[in-house]
Amino acid sequence: MTDEAREIFLRRILPTLAGGVLGGAVFWLLGLPAPWLSGAMVGMVGVIRFGFDPYLPSFLRDVGMLLAGIVTGSAITPEMIGIISRYPASLVGLALTTWIIVQAGRATLTRGFGWDRETAFFASVPGALSVVIATAATRKVDMLRVAAIQAFRLFVLIAVLPSVVILSAPRIDIAPIPLLSAPAFAGICAAGVIIALVFERLGVMAPFLLGGMTATGGLHVAGTVVGTPPDAVAGLAMLLVGIFAGSRFSALDSTSLRALALPGIAVFLVTSAIAALGAVIVAFLIGLPLGMVLVAYAPGGLEAMVLLGLALGLDPLYVTAHHVGRFVMIAAALPFIARRNLDGGP
Repeated sequence: MTDEAREIFLRRILPTLAGGVLGGAVFWLLGLPAPWLSGAMVGMVGVIRFGFDPYLPSFLRDVGMLLAGIVTGSAITPEMIGIISRYPASLVGLALTTWIIVQAGRATLTRGFGWDRETAFFASVPGALSVVIATAATRKVDMLRVAAIQAFRLFVLIAVLPSVVILSAPRIDIAPIPLLSAPAFAGICAAGVIIALVFERLGVMAPFLLGGMTATGGLHVAGTVVGTPPDAVAGLAMLLVGIFAGSRFSALDSTSLRALALPGIAVFLVTSAIAALGAVIVAFLIGLPLGMVLVAYAPGGLEAMVLLGLALGLDPLYVTAHHVGRFVMIAAALPFIARRNLDGGP
């Protein structure tokens, strides 16, 4: 290792990794939502405030993106596709509602608060935090603004409402999900890297994220592999993505943070109202219980909304299918939609 490389490692890379791990560990110990993703981003705030210039090597960034794609793609199974096929009208309503949420949220931020279109777009996408943060981090957007808006919505919908309901409800045992074997995981990683390199050559946004998801989902649907990665893999993926995204909080100061409060509240109210309206319309048209559709359409995180549905005694297959369906739709479409709408579209 050269003297210059050693200097970069000691003064930039090491503090960056240490700050991310410390932030994630604190969030995990406190039981906060998405601890390794959100905590790592907050950790980068500390790194910057202490005068360090955070830096994550591109190799580690790509590893984080690949693992995040594998974790996401593990939700695409033949069983889940079968469940989704039972509710085609409801899924169409969810897709339409999600599109309206993004457009309304972006309009709120651009016209009401003067944000640029790309930052407003990523801040408005609901229900797929890790994918949104990972994709936005590869773009020239204001990551502080994107993370703040997404974190505020995540906190309200995931931390407050589900926690209150789940604490007041009896515990429900969930069948354990099998873990991927070591050979299967290695095969998925190899396939993901190959697909990612092809995507990178084609100029696809977030190629390692999309490559990992495509490889995992394809192999799951084909029946070649079964299971999900261990929690440690998911935690590592979120940690690296959070560090990479948080390392771009270059404009951090107390004035900027205060200025984000009103946009965060406005976007939360607008997007939640649209999600609720979409749920009411779909419940009325196809005759489903309103409460079940409301939870399925809520613009929050997948895990917490599924647990909320279980605590309320709702159909877990319906709720899970919709949140997994939206997550996968966003993960698959976001790189292409963002590239088309933000690079060359009106």
